Amino acid sequence: MNNINLAEGLLQEARIRIAYAELDLKENKDFAFCIRLSQEAVELSIKAMLRTLSIEYSKTHDPGKILEANKDRLPEWLRQELNNITYASRWLRAEREPSMYGDEIEGIPPNKLYNEDYCVKALEVAKHVFKLAEKLLNEIKK
Repeated sequence: MNNINLAEGLLQEARIRIAYAELDLKENKDFAFCIRLSQEAVELSIKAMLRTLSIEYSKTHDPGKILEANKDRLPEWLRQELNNITYASRWLRAEREPSMYGDEIEGIPPNKLYNEDYCVKALEVAKHVFKLAEKLLNEIKK
């Protein structure tokens, strides 16, 4: 299996998470799970970018820093988005555990940590990073 196939698989997984995040936001009002799925979508989208560019990465939930370390390999249009991508990766990485376990120190369950506006922002960011990854893959496949 080559890197393009792997990148396509990662993007398919990200697409599924975005669809379920939308469902959790709109129908279930499960904001914590929407945050978690948005984080996973961002992580998978960035890893798809790395695979598309044949850049190896470690098993990390914040792959934005790896993309940043390889910015010289990015097309100019993607370099212009790099700050947004790394911010999204870092921000949602910090939400990974709280969105699943809550705030154990304060005793707040995950379903009480987040509101709809916060979830909408996370999902918008995830969709944006996904679209960038999809654009990169389509450009490289030409």
